[in-house]
Amino acid sequence: AIDKGGSVRRQGSTSANARSSRSHGIFQILLRTPGRRIKKLHGKFSLIDLAGSERGKDTAHADRRRRIEGAEINKSLLALKECIRAMSDKKG
Repeated sequence: AIDKGGSVRRQGSTSANARSSRSHGIFQILLRTPGRRIKKLHGKFSLIDLAGSERGKDTAHADRRRRIEGAEINKSLLALKECIRAMSDKKG
């Protein structure tokens, strides 16, 4: 499953990194009670690989498509940060 997911992820080169992830990847393992009609969830294990963030300075010499892609990655990372912040505020 990890290899299959990895095969569809995008990579590209930037001035900061020759092999930069251009997409996020999430792999989850759910632990449930076997053999029941309603399977009780006992745990969840998540492996998350985030696309590389881009500083404007690092993309100054990139083409327009790569700069737009970097801006979209940064927007998604900001949204993720806000989700994590909101979840932490609820716990506190």
